[in-house]
Amino acid sequence: MDISNALEWLGRRDFITGPFGLHRMEFLLERLENPQHDVPCVVIGGTNGKGSVTAMLESIVAAGGIYTAGATISPHLVDLTERIRIQTDRLEESLWIRGIEAIQDVVKTMEREASIGAPSFFEVITALALWAFRETERDLAFVEVGLGGRLDAANIIHPEVSVITNIGTDHQELLGPDRASIAREKLGITRSKVPLVTGEQDPKILELFSQSCSEKKVPLHPIRARRDFKVLESTPRGHRLSIDGFDGECFFPLAGEHQLDNLSIALEVLECLRKRGFDIPAESIARGLEQVKWPGRLQWIDGTPPVLLDGAHNEEGLNSLLKYLDDFAPPRPLHIVFGALQKKPVALMAAQLAKRADSLAFVPPATPRALKASEFNSIVMPTDSRWRLYESLNPALSAGASSGSILVTGSLYLVAAYLKSHPQINV
Repeated sequence: MDISNALEWLGRRDFITGPFGLHRMEFLLERLENPQHDVPCVVIGGTNGKGSVTAMLESIVAAGGIYTAGATISPHLVDLTERIRIQTDRLEESLWIRGIEAIQDVVKTMEREASIGAPSFFEVITALALWAFRETERDLAFVEVGLGGRLDAANIIHPEVSVITNIGTDHQELLGPDRASIAREKLGITRSKVPLVTGEQDPKILELFSQSCSEKKVPLHPIRARRDFKVLESTPRGHRLSIDGFDGECFFPLAGEHQLDNLSIALEVLECLRKRGFDIPAESIARGLEQVKWPGRLQWIDGTPPVLLDGAHNEEGLNSLLKYLDDFAPPRPLHIVFGALQKKPVALMAAQLAKRADSLAFVPPATPRALKASEFNSIVMPTDSRWRLYESLNPALSAGASSGSILVTGSLYLVAAYLKSHPQINV
């Protein structure tokens, strides 16, 4: 088997496989000798900000030189191998091959047993990551929840710290009809006596968190104010910070005010890890923040015109993007290229973006779940005739070639299409 065969097999797995539960993960990991017990993990859930918090924590721990770090991210942008990271780099191909060969044998058994069933793509990738963290002898790993929490593949882990960044309204068809229902699903990742860190600010949802954590004897760490750092200056490309305990300043290259909220979550996680015996000095924090990368999120690509990429794909992500555009107005005229998936608040997103644009283009993202141009036409076009429909990204970009700047947003699939067509950009 070579890497292309391994990834092709993995890519054929169904993304979601019912009935929902942890029985498939339990079976799969038991036959891999339970790697989830061998590496301390932090499990990171929430609606928005999971990836940013994961990237920060991974970068900080790896930069310190004291511990070796592993991480999972979801979704990937350009290449599936982005999903498993070792010391901020991708897992090497030989381990992808070895791990998938080991998992294939188990999957064959699962597929023959009707009471177990075939594992989903996310279950396999999570099992592979946990196996890889053990094989590479990681000291600490940061594992993103895929969807929800209670029945997510990552909930097989008994973590050092649990994180729920916030509660939004994504995936209501799977997680529940309102934010309270979604919160209960995400609270499934909590464990007795294991701290839960959250950046959620809604008093009603925080009260639900408090009640649940009290019942389960979970120490709750809500982030009510930014602490442990000061913002010296915010710019369109990031923030100049001073970190408590660090003599000097650092530049944190994740732009947008919301990333400062995510940073507060990450720093509280580090404080919890310190109390559990991990040595993570302020110098590691400063160095890790300067080196952190999280592509496709308020990422500027220099050129003529410059292009801003942002994968905002729900109401909460849109609000963060709009705040950024208001704080740091892009060069005008601004050409917005927008694409979205079905079941997203398309009318709201399109209307809010249009208020800030000089010209508008809609492109269906390259996925079967994309909102089609005809559907967008019926939803949005009657309210704003400036929208132009394109079948693919490049013509939509060309339409803004004489603009002051271009914004590509609405879907990570659309952002990924841009990055794939510009391979010189390091992801």
